[in-house]
Formats: sequence, C-alpha cells, structure tokens
Amino acid sequence: MFSDADIQKFKDAWEKISESQKVLLVSHLNPDVDALSSLGTFIEILKENNKEYVAWAEGKDDNFNFLFSDGEIIGQREKLFSIISQRFNQGQEISDDFFKFFDLVIILDCGSMERTSLAPFIFKSQELKLGTSIIEFDHHLPIKTYADIEIRIPLASTTEILYHFLEINNIFINRSIANCLLAGILSDTANFLYPSVSGETLEISSKLMIAGAQFPKLLNYTWRNKNFSEMKLLGLAIANLKINKKYNLAFSVFTYDDLEKNRITLSSLNNDVFGDIVGFLSNLSDTNIVMLLREDKIGRIKGSLRVGVTNSGVDIDSTKLAAIFGGGGHKKASGFVIDGHIIKNKDNLKIV
Repeated sequence: MFSDADIQKFKDAWEKISESQKVLLVSHLNPDVDALSSLGTFIEILKENNKEYVAWAEGKDDNFNFLFSDGEIIGQREKLFSIISQRFNQGQEISDDFFKFFDLVIILDCGSMERTSLAPFIFKSQELKLGTSIIEFDHHLPIKTYADIEIRIPLASTTEILYHFLEINNIFINRSIANCLLAGILSDTANFLYPSVSGETLEISSKLMIAGAQFPKLLNYTWRNKNFSEMKLLGLAIANLKINKKYNLAFSVFTYDDLEKNRITLSSLNNDVFGDIVGFLSNLSDTNIVMLLREDKIGRIKGSLRVGVTNSGVDIDSTKLAAIFGGGGHKKASGFVIDGHIIKNKDNLKIV
C-alpha cells in the first residue's frame, strides 16, 4: 500500500519522537473528533514513553469528554501560555519564541498551518532557527509544505494514518488508543457511509475492536448524540434546501439572522454538527455536489462541500470549487471561509 519512501517517513517520525523529551501536540481550530482522537492517541503514546507534552487545539468544546485524554487537551490560548510558563519557564512570562521550550511539535489533522492558530509562532520559530522539529500527520491534500517530516496520505481519517504509523513501528495499541483511532474513523466516515471508506478501513476498524475499541459506545457518542439545538439546525437546513438543476448542485444557507431567530448559538453546538448536516444532505439522490453556507458571525461566511453519495457517476473534485474561495480539503469533502454578509429574500440570496 505504501511506498518505501512513505514507510521510511513513518520510521523517521518515530525515531524523532523517541529522541525528543518535550513535545507540543497541535491540532486545528474548533477540533472535531478525528482531530481530538489523533491528539489522544499521541498523548497515550507519549505517556507510555515518559515524554513531557502539552496538547493544544484552540476552541475545543465540552462535547467530546467521552474521548480518552480529552481533559488534557487545552482549548484556550491563555491557559496554554500559562501552562508552558509554569512548566518550562519557572513561571515567567513567555514570548512569541515559546517553541524553544519544545524539542518537537507534532501537528495533526490540519489542512494548512493556518488552521492550527499557531501559524505566527511556527513562522517565528523557523525564522529564528530555534531548532524545534515539526512532524505533520494529515489526510488532507497539501496546500503548502512546512514540516520537517510531512506525512500526508489521502485516507479516510488522520487516525487511520496513525494506525499505520503504529503498526509499521510495532507500537502496541492498547484499549485507549484503539478507542481513539476508531472514534476518528467513525466520525470522518459518518460511520462508514462516505466514499473514502476502503476495504482496509473496515479491516483496520475490525482490528481495533479486537484490541478493545468499544464500537457501540463510540457510535452513540459520535452519531446518536445530537442535542435539541442541533436537531433544530438540521430541520432548518432541510427547510432551506434548494437545487440548481443546471449543475445538479444542492445548497442550503444559514444566515446570521436564521440562527438568531431560532435561538441557536454556536456555543450550544458540537463542532462536528455542520459537517454532519452537509454529510446528511449529500444523501440527496442524483445530486453531484452539496454546499452548506453558514454565517457564524456578521462579516464571515463558512462553506462546507460534499460530493453527493448517489451522484450520477461523474468524477467530481470538490476541492476545485473550494479553491476558488481560498479553501481546500479532500476530493469528496472540502470547505472554505470568506468575508461577507448573506442577504436573503423570498426569491434569492446574495453575498455582500
């Protein structure tokens, strides 16, 4: 499955981790289950190997406490700086060169460095040549290269890549790791629904259950865990659904006013909810692509794209549409963020 070069990267990554004593684990803004599960996997690995670590994912909410080590993942920048200061700088204030306190930074599940929210500090570290190495594990298509060891493979989830990393390096998968790896796979495939699922994805999932992963429990938390606000949001998405028949494009829009009128606040929602909704909408028959636009605050619009799971057999790459707006992702699932305000009336909508 992997080239000799890929296998060597897995081995080089483990060698670098083994040599390091202080490790910063990083994932993307508003992390989803795959991101947090990837962090949890490495927390367990580093613990087993007596490494010091700090785990970071800005905007982490409280809906993922079923995941192993979720409580150890920091989501507020002030707390991150405080912990680094106390642990590595004798309580003194830290500056923008704080990467110097770490031998290694492991970045997980980030389509681009900017999604980590630490991009300015990474640039500063590289500019000052602080000597901190960076390893990246990701299943998104690359936008630009910045890591010393970059492991990007277009599999179903980042945790599927981590399974191979563990297997190639003969690292034991205990029950906690198995739960993390399977949770990431389930979340990023909508429980094996998406086209990214391969026979190997299913085989790996089976092995993880043998290793102790609790499939029914994870299924309940990753799929059957929608709160009242999230169910209202799904209903609103369906009510707003329209189809452009010329391009077989289905789309739904949440304006800022929509969320306000329905008393839906982003703080009440799971970080995965919009991905779940656009994934559900992609089941619409004979639709090539589905787009969900949401105005999470005045002046900023986020878009999520999914290739229809029942499209007419046309080979569609959603990243080409996302790239027009400066976004990216996978061939079958991608997204973007643009500046603008959605104005909707009875017959149409426009972005200003």
